[in-house]
Amino acid sequence: MKISEVQAHVKSLLEAHPGLTDAAVVLDDGTGEANPARQTLLRKAGVCLIVWRVEGGDVVDVSRTGALVERLLIFVFVEESVAVSRSEQGAGLKHEDATQYVMEALSGAVVGPDRITLEDPRSSTWVGLTESTA
Repeated sequence: MKISEVQAHVKSLLEAHPGLTDAAVVLDDGTGEANPARQTLLRKAGVCLIVWRVEGGDVVDVSRTGALVERLLIFVFVEESVAVSRSEQGAGLKHEDATQYVMEALSGAVVGPDRITLEDPRSSTWVGLTESTA
């Protein structure tokens, strides 16, 4: 799997989780809070999951053949507009539950040849994954 495919793959893992069927998953497009899909979803359903773009992490190992093992970081932001989400027309999904479902959906999931590993949310990384690239 190419690094450029990881963000969309993480989105598909989240969308496949049964607890997240009422939440919309958006790929970060670099516009941050101005992301039009994010704004629309928060107004309509009250819950939005944003899969941030992949960031480079630490180089774990480089072999003599030139193969590189790098630790990549990807963040998933869970946003809830409580007034909308918990109303009758909202998704009814609390951000605390959505966060749990995100962790369930990603914990141990395979990305390319490697597995996603979750990290302590109090650290600077929330969800980390290791990806081998040549």
